[in-house]
Amino acid sequence: MLENPNTTAAAPLTFDAYGTGVAPLLRLGANNMFNVGGGWGNTSNDGGYVVRNLKLDGMGTAEWAFWFIQNVRDVVLENNEITGFRIAINSNDGAPYGVSGITLRNNNVHHNRAMGLLGHYDNMLIEGNLFEANNFSGSIFDHGTYIGGGHNITLRNNRYVRNSVLNGTCTGGNMTFHGQIDGLLIEGNTIEQDASAPSCYLMSITQGYSTPEWFRNAIVRNNKLINGGSAVVVQSAPGIVVEDNVSINTTGGVLNSFMIGAGGVVVNGDEADGNAVVRNNTVCRVSSGSSGYVTNILSPGATVSNNVVVTGSAATTGVCAR
Repeated sequence: MLENPNTTAAAPLTFDAYGTGVAPLLRLGANNMFNVGGGWGNTSNDGGYVVRNLKLDGMGTAEWAFWFIQNVRDVVLENNEITGFRIAINSNDGAPYGVSGITLRNNNVHHNRAMGLLGHYDNMLIEGNLFEANNFSGSIFDHGTYIGGGHNITLRNNRYVRNSVLNGTCTGGNMTFHGQIDGLLIEGNTIEQDASAPSCYLMSITQGYSTPEWFRNAIVRNNKLINGGSAVVVQSAPGIVVEDNVSINTTGGVLNSFMIGAGGVVVNGDEADGNAVVRNNTVCRVSSGSSGYVTNILSPGATVSNNVVVTGSAATTGVCAR
């Protein structure tokens, strides 16, 4: 358990490898490896922790590698391998401060049985990570990563590879957002599958709860989305900008690309869609049998421009190259 009132972001408590060679291995067969922030009910808002260059193995039976407990700030997880847990990184935020200032950089998060990441976060950076083969039951309730609310969240230059796959086919979520999020930037990520069922959403910014939901000040740009049942699905995101993304279909099946304002449904106090900007996105269809919508825009007042389809041999080069 980490709860140290004397550490800060400038002078952190650091767990790190020393010397050269293979990363130190920490193994755990039950419970959680790092409880960060203290015990349940803490309100101290401690922080200033760094964990880097380690291999953490839950042996297929442990619960969480990292659990951010209610009030904690300024934590960096960097260049770790995290595998064999139910959830690699989990957050249960609480009053009065919540979980804030979390940085995940250059980690390899793979083969965790439910999810690579779950929870509510404020002021979070997720950058340069690999999320691979998490949720290997293919459940529609688990995902590669699942953020259920927060403020000022950035996901940049991450790779999602074959999450939520059962018997070779993706049947669940990959990069998923629900709840209330204000300030969301998703750029430069690659999300990839070999084959997908209709329930496989590569990027889902959608309603999921019985309480009011919204996604304000959201930008989705320069992402590459490969072989999803749907590439990008958005609800309750007024003014969202979706630009310069590439959706690639190599399977010859019916795979959909950009659906903004999905269903146009407003329930439980959810915010209505409107005034989306959807521009300069490219859909690449390698096979003549490929189909599905390119853009399906149900956001009133949307600006939709220069979204194109590339087919045949041209769908494997240039902007369409994998």
